[in-house]
Amino acid sequence: MGFIREGFFEEEYSILGLRIPKRLLVPFLILLGAKVAGALLSYSLLNIGSSGTFWMDPIRVFSWDQNRVLLENANGTASWAYTFVGWDSAWYLSIMTRGYGFSSQSYAFSPILPLLGRGVNLLFKSPVVSIAISSLVFGVLWIPIYQLVAEMYMSKKAALASAFIFALSPYVFLFTTVVYTEGLFLFFTLSSWYLFKKGKIAFAAGFAAISALTRIVGVVLAIPMLIVSLRQKGAQRIRWVAFSLLPIVALLSWLAYCQLTANDYLALMHATEWSSLYSLRTLLFEGFPQNGFSVFQDAFQNSPTQPVWLAPLALLAALVISPILIYKTIKTEKPLALYSLVCFVWILMVGALVSMPRYVAVLFPLWIQLTAKLPMNKKSAVILGAVLVVSFITSLSLWVDFLNGQFVA
Repeated sequence: MGFIREGFFEEEYSILGLRIPKRLLVPFLILLGAKVAGALLSYSLLNIGSSGTFWMDPIRVFSWDQNRVLLENANGTASWAYTFVGWDSAWYLSIMTRGYGFSSQSYAFSPILPLLGRGVNLLFKSPVVSIAISSLVFGVLWIPIYQLVAEMYMSKKAALASAFIFALSPYVFLFTTVVYTEGLFLFFTLSSWYLFKKGKIAFAAGFAAISALTRIVGVVLAIPMLIVSLRQKGAQRIRWVAFSLLPIVALLSWLAYCQLTANDYLALMHATEWSSLYSLRTLLFEGFPQNGFSVFQDAFQNSPTQPVWLAPLALLAALVISPILIYKTIKTEKPLALYSLVCFVWILMVGALVSMPRYVAVLFPLWIQLTAKLPMNKKSAVILGAVLVVSFITSLSLWVDFLNGQFVA
C-alpha cells in the first residue's frame, strides 16, 4: 500500500449528506465488486442459466429432507440466486420456510439468518432470492467494521491491507458470499467489539447477543467483555458486568426455545446428522482407540463427496498457525487472546475437522495478529497484489466446487 498517498486515509466522500471515509468505502466497493464478479464468473462457467447447478438437479442432488426446498423453488426462482446456495444453505432455507419442526436436526442451526431471510422475503417474495441477498449484504458490511477494529491495533494503512487479506482469503470470501452465517457472524461480532472498545457497553452487548444467536460460538465474546468489565470501578462495574452477560442470556433464551418446541434444552447438541465426521476429540478418543493409526487416513471420512483439493493444506494451516497467532495475540490484547483460545478449543472439540478451516477463518483477532506488522511499501504492495489475485482465483475454484456438490467445508 506504499503507493497510496497519505491524504487518502483522511479524505471523505459525501453521499446523500453522509460523510464516509474513503479508506473504508474503497475496499468495501472493491470487495463487493469481487463478489459480484465471482458470481458472474461462476454463473457463466457452470452455465447456470440453462443447466442449473448440482443443487437444482433432482437426479444428482442428495435425497435429504432439507434439500427439498432447493428443488421445490428451482422453477419459480431466478436462476442467478442458485449461484449462492448449496450444502447447509438448504438447512437455513428449510428453517426459513418450514420452521424448526420439520427436522430434529434443524436445531443445530441458529435462528438469526432464517429470521432475517423471512423478513427480507416480505419484500422480494422469493425465499432463495431473499436469503441470498441477506447473506451477500452482510457478507460485505462486515468489511469496513473489521477495518475500524483493525485500526485500533495497527496503522490505517496496515488495516486497509489487512481488510483485503482477510476478506479475500478463500474460505472467508466464499462463505461470506454464499448462504451461510459467516458474514452475519463477523458483522455482529466485530460491531460488538468495536462498540465495546469505544465504551458503548449497551450497544456492544446487544450486538454480542445477536452474534450468539447467529452462531453458538458467538457467546464466547462474553468472556473478554466480562474480563474488561470487572476492571471497572464502582457502579460502572456492575452496569458493565450486567450488560456483558447479555450474550449468555440470549443463548439461554435459545435453549429455552429448544425446550418449548423440541422438549430438549440441548437439542442443538443432540443433532446426529454430522456425527460421522471426526472432530479432534472423536478422532483421538474414539476413532484411534477403535481403528489404530489407520484412522488418520479417514479423518475426513463419511463426507458425501471427497473434500476439495485445498482441505488438507487448509486444515494443517489451521492446526499449526492458529495456536501461534493466539499466543502472539497475548501481547496485543490478553482478553482477545483468551477469546481466540476458547473459540479454537471449542472448534477442536466439537467441530468437524474437515470444516475447521472455515470455522477458524472467522476468528478476527488472528487476522489482526497476522497482518499487523506487514511492511507498507511499494515492493510489498506488488507482493500483496499477487497474493490477493491468487486468493481470488482460489476462492473462485472453491465456489465452483461448492456449486458442483463437492464438499468444501
